[in-house]
Amino acid sequence: MPKLGWTLVETLEPDRLSVVARDHHARDRTSFERVVQDHIGAGKAPAREVTDWLQGLIADMRRRRETLAAKRVLRNGRVVGVRAVPVLAPDDTLHGVHLLLGSDDATPAQPPVPAFAFTWDSHQRLAEIPASLTVGNSRSRLTAPEIFRFIDPVDGLSLIRALLSSQPGDSWSGAVTVTVGEQARPGHLVMVASASPRAPQVWRGLLFQTSATPAGMSLEAAALAAIPRVSQVHMVLVDVAKMRLIRWVTDPIPEVQWKGQVDQRDTPHPDDVKRVFTAAADVFTGKSDSAAVQGVRLRRRGGGWVMVDGTGAIVTTPMGGPALAVLQMRVVGYSDEPDPVEPSDNGHPGLDDPEYPDPLPT
Repeated sequence: MPKLGWTLVETLEPDRLSVVARDHHARDRTSFERVVQDHIGAGKAPAREVTDWLQGLIADMRRRRETLAAKRVLRNGRVVGVRAVPVLAPDDTLHGVHLLLGSDDATPAQPPVPAFAFTWDSHQRLAEIPASLTVGNSRSRLTAPEIFRFIDPVDGLSLIRALLSSQPGDSWSGAVTVTVGEQARPGHLVMVASASPRAPQVWRGLLFQTSATPAGMSLEAAALAAIPRVSQVHMVLVDVAKMRLIRWVTDPIPEVQWKGQVDQRDTPHPDDVKRVFTAAADVFTGKSDSAAVQGVRLRRRGGGWVMVDGTGAIVTTPMGGPALAVLQMRVVGYSDEPDPVEPSDNGHPGLDDPEYPDPLPT
């Protein structure tokens, strides 16, 4: 007898399908044909026939991107029915398909797992996220710190390493906790790097809910998050190569317009960008353990500047890990100085720009 239940198939690569969830439980990119055979409870020959049929339906769904219901009479006379529901990215490409296999009149006991498709650009450090996940945010393009405000991975360093670089065919998957509104839910994240030479920096991914138990906030994380409420100190991990924020350790500084949220301008005042790089040079080259800069002006939403005193240090990561720094900032005042930078400015290109001398130790 066939096993009735929803299967989530990822379609992140053009020539491969794999199962990433079944009956609300995450799978580690399991063989599509093996799961089909287990689902329909038949031998290898019928399973191969059904697999080929479903692969054709999914190939057509990549073009049509519509929910479908179909049935097929196998060579042994058996009738197999399927319902297929696409999971589409914000650019309308197919990232996954919910499949319900069974008899022609099969009725599922529960709906498919909530699943969302997204893309991540490791060069721009920006994600394109479905509007249904951006509760309280009117934008669909989010920076890494904004993403980590509602996605908390079990293996954060591994995910950050993946987000900061990509090689064709790279993949990443792991358990996460997803917070939508005030509800924290267990989930799973699957990403595959593009093999296209036109977009080698783009990750395509699926985020879906599971039936696992959500991980609670650790005592250390809760204590760090409380720091701004007692001392106005804010701490954040920074991607050294692009000089962009990656993940807040505490709550973020309010009212600041960070690079990538509205445009590509640097968040600090251009005069302070120079001071920050000068102070950080000794840290990047290993001559000093930390650096400090006073009175840095950060672009404020709606105009003006938030002034902070900041200190920073390089974070030690495992061999081959990303170059990260931790910054500690304390708000010391505000300024209404005019903004000398046009919104069309792209800011500093980052330390990994080939035209910029690399101050990092080899």
